[in-house]
Formats: sequence, C-alpha cells, structure tokens
Amino acid sequence: MNNPTTWKYIFQLKAVINWIESLALLFADRWIRELIGEKPLTNPEYLQLFLVLVIVIGIGYWWVSQDISRNHEIVKLGIFAQYSVFGVLAYQTLIGNVHPLYLIPGVIDLIFAILFSVFLYSYAQNKPALE
Repeated sequence: MNNPTTWKYIFQLKAVINWIESLALLFADRWIRELIGEKPLTNPEYLQLFLVLVIVIGIGYWWVSQDISRNHEIVKLGIFAQYSVFGVLAYQTLIGNVHPLYLIPGVIDLIFAILFSVFLYSYAQNKPALE
C-alpha cells in the first residue's frame, strides 16, 4: 500500500471515526449504559476528559492526512494511544468491569494501530515512492 491518496483517506477515516465515537459517547454514554444494564458513571469527568483527548488525536490524524510525508510523530503517538486503548479495554472486559460492547472501539483502534504501523514501515521502506 504505497498509494499516498489511500493513506490520506485512511487517516481521514480514522479522524472522523474518532470524532463520531467521541461525540456519540460524550452525549449518549448514560443512555448506552441504561440500554445494556450498566450503572451510570460516578465520575463522568474522566470519560469526558478521555473523549476530548480522542477528539484532539482525531485532529492530529486529519493533519497527517493533509501531508502524509510529515507529522510522523503524531502517527507514532496515535499508534501508542490506540494499542493502549485496546489493551485497557480488553483487560477491563476480561475481568468483567466493562460490558463487551465497549471493546468494539478498542478493536477498531487495534486495526488502525496495525494499519498505521504498516504505513510507517512502508513509508520508511519506500520513501521516494510515497513522496
């Protein structure tokens, strides 16, 4: 996958996914928890802080999409963040602290972390072909 246009759209897609997931959870978390039989959060400010950070990371992905030859540090940070989100959600699901539904965003992050790792690897291997 050495097509810069493809990578541009992949980064834009992840940015949009971040924004949609964040806004949906920001405004619908209580409703989702009621729907799946979970208790409301006692400290919703932590969820809100996390979701705002996810929105900011989405902005970073959008910046990367505008020139995929630059901002690779944002990509690296995003990879670490996405693997971390998956790890935390997988662990919390395994020990029964969160409903398995909440693992879906973690799996999406895992897929994109792998894709972005492929991007960085392929970019390093084929730098002239991508520029």
